[in-house]
This record gives sequence, structure tokens and C-alpha cells, in this order.
Amino acid sequence: MSELIALLENAKVLGKFTYLQKQRLTSLAIRRVLKRDEALYWEGDLWLNVILIASGKLRSVIHSLDGRSYVVSTWEEGEEFWSHTIFDGEPMPSTLEAAQESVIYQWDGEDVLRILFENSESVRALLQRQVKLIRKRRETISDLAFQPVTSRLAKLILEQVPALENSAQRDLTLDQIASMVASSPEVVCRTLYHLQREGFLQVTRASITLHDRAALERLVGAE
Repeated sequence: MSELIALLENAKVLGKFTYLQKQRLTSLAIRRVLKRDEALYWEGDLWLNVILIASGKLRSVIHSLDGRSYVVSTWEEGEEFWSHTIFDGEPMPSTLEAAQESVIYQWDGEDVLRILFENSESVRALLQRQVKLIRKRRETISDLAFQPVTSRLAKLILEQVPALENSAQRDLTLDQIASMVASSPEVVCRTLYHLQREGFLQVTRASITLHDRAALERLVGAE
């Protein structure tokens, strides 16, 4: 469990636990390996768990009855995910699935909460995390309402490629990208072609490569 101890040190909420509390966490953890597209739970499930991502990437997805899907958010290596059901007893609002093969550590939510409430610093960290997520949702809504498609697409691409890297594995289909920027696949395809022709990036079925991050950042800031 040395891997888990190292991960806990950098976790936003669980990292605030004392050394002894982290030891208790490691004894309760279940290590799971998720295949690409494997669902951890489905929209509407009562899911009472907390997870920490050791490697890979997860995504929260809403599926429509006609087969379309919308990626609400993505969760990266080192991030925690706290179930909504833990806090309100209501069903999960989206499906959580692996965007790529991933390794996670999973706990029963009640076990984690019992330890959490012993530590006021970790309670504050959890509240800060939840408020940050609310602010991010508000920012997303504002972008969809007021920013042009090119700016929204540039922002999404920048979020997919870590700041200190030039390329990343592509985890989203064209339809998913279109839904995330509130546009059509045809418009997204034309916009991506334009950005590639300008030399800003290259997108293949498997990867996204940035050639001019600064130019994309300027597009995000464009009115």
C-alpha cells in the first residue's frame, strides 16, 4: 500500500488526515482496475463510496434516451471523487466511467466520513472542494452561454492536455466534444480543421497534440 500512502499525501481532502488516520484509510481501501469505458456506477444508482484515482482518467457522463451522451466533467490521476449519495441519500446524477484504463482506490463512504469528522481541517478542505466544483459548473454554464464555439473548443482542448505537456491521449469522441461545447459534430469538425490548418494543434483518433498553446489561450480569452 506504499503507492496509496504516497497518493494520500497529495490528495486535496484525504491528504489533510493525520498519519494514523491515513493508516486506517489504507487498511480499508479496495484497489480496483477499470477497463476503458467500464462504468463504476450508473446514473440513478445509489452509490455510497469515495475513490482516489491512482492512474488513468474517469469521466462523469449523462446519457440520453436517444443514445447521445454529454461529458459533465473529467477526473484525473490524483483526484478524489466523493459520491453525491453520501451527502443527500439521493441517486447519482450521472454515470462515472473510465475514459482510459484506470487504477482506483475505493472506500465505503460512511467509513471515510467517520474519520473525516474527527479532523476539522479535512472537513474544511471538503467544503472548499465542493464550493470549487460549484464555481466550475457556473463557469461552464457562462462559457456555453456567452463564448463562441471556437473559444469553447479551445478551452476544452487545453483542459485535455496537461499544462507542462504537449500531447495527451484523446478520450472523447467527436459527438462528446460537440455536446461539451454545445455545438454540432459538423461545426466542431470544421473548427478543428481550421485550428489544425492554422498550425495550433493536431488531432487524431488517438491523440491531441498542441503546437501553439499560447494561440489557443488567446482564443479562450477572445470576446
